[in-house]
Amino acid sequence: MKIAVAVIHGIGQSREDFYVDLAKKLSEHMAVVNPDVKLYVEGIYWGDIVNRLEARLWTRIQGKKLRWAKWLRLRPFFVNQLGEAIAYQAVPREHDPTPDDYIYDEIHRRFACCLQRLSEDAGQDAPLCIISHSLGSIISSNFFYDLQNGKLTSKAAEAIGENPSKLVRGETLTHFYTLGSPLAVWALRFKDFGVPIEVPAAPFQGLGIGEWVNFYDTDDVIAYPIKPLNDRYEKVVTADLEVQCPGFLSWTPFSHRKYFETEAVITRIVHSLSTLQVYYEKARP
Repeated sequence: MKIAVAVIHGIGQSREDFYVDLAKKLSEHMAVVNPDVKLYVEGIYWGDIVNRLEARLWTRIQGKKLRWAKWLRLRPFFVNQLGEAIAYQAVPREHDPTPDDYIYDEIHRRFACCLQRLSEDAGQDAPLCIISHSLGSIISSNFFYDLQNGKLTSKAAEAIGENPSKLVRGETLTHFYTLGSPLAVWALRFKDFGVPIEVPAAPFQGLGIGEWVNFYDTDDVIAYPIKPLNDRYEKVVTADLEVQCPGFLSWTPFSHRKYFETEAVITRIVHSLSTLQVYYEKARP
């Protein structure tokens, strides 16, 4: 069985190959648990889109003598971490002063292009698993909300095309994993903390297929549980699972960067995907 897996990074990620080590671990674990399942893993890299704007901003302001700019480099860190979340927020097109830098639209185009590649490699109706870290969990939630409600931005819609496959349309989405997610804080923007995306996608609802698992480390100040947000999230999210991220600084907020290396995360994802074949073949729309 072929399963499509898209991995999207969070804030502060500057390497395009950020997902390679995780993809290797997932495939190695799957080869042991269920050799009949082959994972096709692609990364959704969007760091360069905001990096160029952050660099432009920093060039314009670094001439001023600001404290904490060089020693410990706290100001560049702040611009990088908080700036990405601010830059990503959607701006109504008619009020956008810089349409060529429309971050929300451009990042969602990258997301759509990744789904196209997965559709070509894994198959047009292969089950789809999303692994999202940090701000990437918000990007994933927004993308699928737009996709499921006919609100895709122009660049994303163009990347998907006029006759997309079931996978590209999001109709085969079965598994959604949020790692170190600030989605609960992001939900402050909406009345009663908003509406979750459909997981699994509509064709598989009520069939016992798939899951939405939110992993969080209690030392990670960016990560929060999601199920308590409202009754809708309580129903859709399978579980908020507390994990202990590895590393020397695992007891600090730096644990936020270690979810891809956390054994409990990898084990849960592989175990769930390894059992998908039995149910998916029976329920395939």
